[in-house]
Order: sequence, then structure tokens, then C-alpha cells
Amino acid sequence: MRAVRRILPYTRQLVWYALYDLLDQERGEYEKTADGCITARVTVYGNRSGFALSVSEEPPVTVLTVQMSEPCAGLSEQGELRAANHLADGVEQLLENELKITVLTGSRGEEPT
Repeated sequence: MRAVRRILPYTRQLVWYALYDLLDQERGEYEKTADGCITARVTVYGNRSGFALSVSEEPPVTVLTVQMSEPCAGLSEQGELRAANHLADGVEQLLENELKITVLTGSRGEEPT
């Protein structure tokens, strides 16, 4: 199984929110498992595959792991890594956008003037 890890300077809860947002945006089917991970079926670059996603806290950072659990038939090893990186990059981008918005507004929840 191909996996990628991202070390992120955000709280665990914020990373979970971004992960769920991304899965919703990608129209993925997902569920939380008993061990706290997420199993998902997501179409990335036209290929529907299964993924196992997890978020763990290793103070002072949070670790996002995206693992290809059921690759689309015929998907190469490089394709598996590209798909896992696509999802990890998407979560990271959502978090960076949130940080930029927070800085612009001066505090969380306010609208820019």
C-alpha cells in the first residue's frame, strides 16, 4: 500500500475538519472506523480508489497519513502515490487558505471589511 504523510502545524481538530471538507468536495464516500481512521472511496484523476486516512497528534505538530488501500485496477505505483499526494495536498491547501483568511480578518469568524 502506498502512503504519504504530512506534518502540519495545525491542531488535530482543524486537520480533521479540513479532511472531511476535502472528502465532501471530492464527493467521496467515507466512514469513520472503530480505530478512529477514515476509510474512503474517492475518484482522483478519473480513477476510483480506496483510501485509509488518519490524523494523529505528535506535539507540537499533527500528522496526516493518506494510504492507498484499494487502488483502481491498472493503476501504477506512481499513480497510487499521485492520488495519495493529491488528497494530502488538498487537505494542506484548505488549511493554508484558512490560515490566510484568519490573518486577513484579524481573528477567526469575522468578515473582512
